[in-house]
Amino acid sequence: MKRGGSMASIFRNNAVVAGKKTVKPEEEEKILELLARILDMMIIICTKDGRITYVSPNIKDILGYVRNEALGKTLDELFNHPPQKSLQILPRGDETVKRLSRFSKKDGSFIWMVINASRLRDQEENREYGYVVTLREISLDTMESLQQRDKLSALGQLAAGIAHEIKNPLTSMKGFIQIMKADRKYNEEYLKIMELELERLESISQELMCFAKPNKNQWKVCNLGAILEKSIALLEGDIFRKRIQVIFHRDEEPISVFCDEQKIKQVFINLIKNAMEATESQGKIIIKASKEKESAVITVTDTGCGIPEELMNRIGQPFFTTKENGNGLGLMMCNKIIAEHNGSISVRSKMGVGTTFAVTLPIFRDQG
Repeated sequence: MKRGGSMASIFRNNAVVAGKKTVKPEEEEKILELLARILDMMIIICTKDGRITYVSPNIKDILGYVRNEALGKTLDELFNHPPQKSLQILPRGDETVKRLSRFSKKDGSFIWMVINASRLRDQEENREYGYVVTLREISLDTMESLQQRDKLSALGQLAAGIAHEIKNPLTSMKGFIQIMKADRKYNEEYLKIMELELERLESISQELMCFAKPNKNQWKVCNLGAILEKSIALLEGDIFRKRIQVIFHRDEEPISVFCDEQKIKQVFINLIKNAMEATESQGKIIIKASKEKESAVITVTDTGCGIPEELMNRIGQPFFTTKENGNGLGLMMCNKIIAEHNGSISVRSKMGVGTTFAVTLPIFRDQG
């Protein structure tokens, strides 16, 4: 390892001393190995461009790699993450990144680890020269405890959202009933508003029933392009009425996925309907289905007004919506369905240009 580089600077700048005597360069690696063993964690040091220059020997015990297999690689390359799904471990500023992530081991199995990543700074020369990353494996018991805590937190948020969403139409109907009792006159306009509020309550209850009593999955190998065609066909009436142009691009070769066809169709219909509601008359929606390595990627792009950047991290949360009459549960259900299929949903948007939702699903490979 190059002396005077990242490891030497760690000890020089952080004053790792023995009786005020700076640790010699040849002892640096031994000390890092000792720290990794005592603290029961893996230590990685990267350059400014994210290339690994040091990794503790216990990488072999934790991930199955020998050290030379990791040196010179980026963290994404080491853990087999494609660029579009970057781990994004390294901090952008001076803050320390701390999070829980799933990593792939050399044998293809997965492991959950807690990550801490910080910038390394040369105090003498006042410059940054890389990063230090520590990774600690967590047990399944700890993982289950964290997941249970997250579930309880999500349940609390959902309950609060339900109470708020139900309270609003009930308050509205109560007000109109009191007016009609006082006036004692038949008012058709009030009844129409109350009927709309009841329909809103019914819609919320139906969405919630999908969470409470999900249908059993009917798994089979399906052609993703055919599912998309059926989804578009079901919405042809609405597409015609709104005078929207829908363009569908697909690979010539069939894209096979192992899925519940009805549930995946439900996701596509929901995303296309959302795109239609965001698109003005005479607008355009572009749907693409393609293969990217071992994944099928479906994108639905609208030419609507876009979503403000400050609201992007709230997309998919229960009862958050940018639509006038939405409740946010549809997209939440989409996320749930795609997660059941070991896939993911992402979104990108630009104000005044439009929004793209991307669904990624694993491609089915016949092992026979």
